[in-house]
Amino acid sequence: MAIRRGRARTENGATAAWAAATSAMADGTDRQDEMIQLSCHTGPDGLIVVAIDGDLDLATADRTVRYVCDIIDRHDAPISADLSGLAFCDACGLGALIRIARHAEQAGRRLEFTKPSRSVARIMRITGVDDRLLVPALAGLGAGGSDHAAGRG
Repeated sequence: MAIRRGRARTENGATAAWAAATSAMADGTDRQDEMIQLSCHTGPDGLIVVAIDGDLDLATADRTVRYVCDIIDRHDAPISADLSGLAFCDACGLGALIRIARHAEQAGRRLEFTKPSRSVARIMRITGVDDRLLVPALAGLGAGGSDHAAGRG
């Protein structure tokens, strides 16, 4: 069962995702497949498209970084990471996206994160990494509309 928006807090104040991640580590089960889905295909124009769907957080960050970095290492073509199915992204998830971007840069590969949901674009904007992670048109998501529509206010 994937944990979505409106995360419940446990008795000690930790998020349910953190509790699930530590529980998965403690009992040796792998619940990551339920929380994040990763896939890759080549578009008709030769662009490699990686889809990141689900929750990108403590429980799924390392697996996501390994998967996307492996794609970067195996392909010379430009890569687009489609974030349209990313329902939740916390600080660990944002750190994972930054690690992926750094890996692509160091490998000399072109990587673009595309189609973030409003909530994911908002956390990127609030933390100031939108200019680094998103293509210019997406970094200003909602810039032409009202502040409320852009998630501010």
